[in-house]
Amino acid sequence: MEELREVLSIVRSEVPGLLKDLIGPLKELMSLSVSPEEAKERARAIAAFYNELIEQGFPADLALELTRENFVNPYSLLKEVFSSSRKKEEM
Repeated sequence: MEELREVLSIVRSEVPGLLKDLIGPLKELMSLSVSPEEAKERARAIAAFYNELIEQGFPADLALELTRENFVNPYSLLKEVFSSSRKKEEM
């Protein structure tokens, strides 16, 4: 019974912090679910950003890297959130 109390005590102390770490990124992910029109607009913005870099003389590989850095991929965001949560658990 004492072991169960210890486990529940740890859960009570750790879970709220983990949830707080997830709330912000989850809100951002929820805002990323978009209509087809919004998806088209986002694609246009990404293409315009990339094309502008190319027109300004940036090498294609650098333009691609900058485009990737400036437009968040929701799946990579999730991966980052969960990997940071795991690292905190290991500490």
